[in-house]
Amino acid sequence: MVFVLKKEEGGGTYYYLAHNQRVSRKKWKSFRKYIGKKLPPQKKLEKLKKEFVEEFKIRLEKEFEYLDKEKLAKVDYIIGEFQERIRKYPRIALEKIERDFTIKFTYNTNAIEGNKITLIETAALLNKKIAPEGKSLREIHEITNTEKALNYVKSFKGGLSKRLVCELHKIIMKNIDDETAGKLRTFDVAIQGANWLPPRGKEVKAKFEDFMQWFKENKTKLHPIELAAITHLKFIEVHPFGDGNGRIARLITNFLLVKNGYPPINIKEKNTIEYVKVLQYAQNTQKFKELCDWFLQKLGEDYAEILTKNKET
Repeated sequence: MVFVLKKEEGGGTYYYLAHNQRVSRKKWKSFRKYIGKKLPPQKKLEKLKKEFVEEFKIRLEKEFEYLDKEKLAKVDYIIGEFQERIRKYPRIALEKIERDFTIKFTYNTNAIEGNKITLIETAALLNKKIAPEGKSLREIHEITNTEKALNYVKSFKGGLSKRLVCELHKIIMKNIDDETAGKLRTFDVAIQGANWLPPRGKEVKAKFEDFMQWFKENKTKLHPIELAAITHLKFIEVHPFGDGNGRIARLITNFLLVKNGYPPINIKEKNTIEYVKVLQYAQNTQKFKELCDWFLQKLGEDYAEILTKNKET
C-alpha cells in the first residue's frame, strides 16, 4: 500500500509518497516520490497516489484477513529500510547486530518466564562464560540452552514440523528435565494465573496433529506476520510440553518470520502483561485481528528503534 512518509531534515519538513515491495524472500525494492513541504488536499493526494502506482508499476498487496494495510505498509517500509541499510554493512557489523539480537532475545524470552538473570549477566554468561552469582543452575541452563536453540533454528533447513518442535524442546530442557525433554506430554498440567486449562495429557497427541494440519492448510494463505502470530497462539493452546512452551512458541515465531523474509522479533520482558493479555483475548474469542496487529506493531517498533540508534551513531 502507498502511504505518506514525513521526513524532518535540516529544520524543514518534507513529504513523500512511499512504498516498499518484496521482490524475493529477502530482497525489497523501495519506491519514493517527493510531493512537497505541505500535504496536498485529500482529493489531490489520492490522485497523486494513483499516478505514483502507475508511474512505478507498483504491485499492490492484496487485502489480508487480519492486518491493516496502512500499518503493514509502514512496517514494511521500516523493514525495507533496515534490510537495505544492513546490506551495505561489513560482515563484522552484521555479526555484531546478530549477536546483540541473540543476547537480548535470550534475556527477554527467559525473563518473561520468571528467570532472574539480568541482561548484563546474560551477556557475560554467553560471551565470556561468566556465571552470575546467586542464580540457580536451572536459570543458567535456561540461558545457555536458549542460545543453543536459537542457533539450531537458524541452521534448520526444513519447515515447521514435529521434529523441529521436539528437538527445540530437547535443547531447551537439557540438564533441566532430561526425562521429558523432546517428548510430547502424556500428563495433565495447569497454568498459574491462567483462566483456562490446557488439553489433558491423553489429548495432546491428537491436538498437536490438528495444530500441524491447521498450519499446513494456512501457511500459504496468510500473510507471514499473520501466520507467525496465529501459529504462536495455536501452539500455546496445545501446550504440548510440561514446561518450555512459551519459549518454544517465540522461537517458532521467529523461525516463520525469517523463513518468509522478515527479520526476527524480540518480545520484551517489559511488555509481558500486554503480551499475555493479547494472547488470552485471542484465545478466549478466537478473533485474531488484535493479536496480529500487536505482533505487527512490536516488529515495527523493534526495527524503527534500531534504525534510529544507527542514524544517531
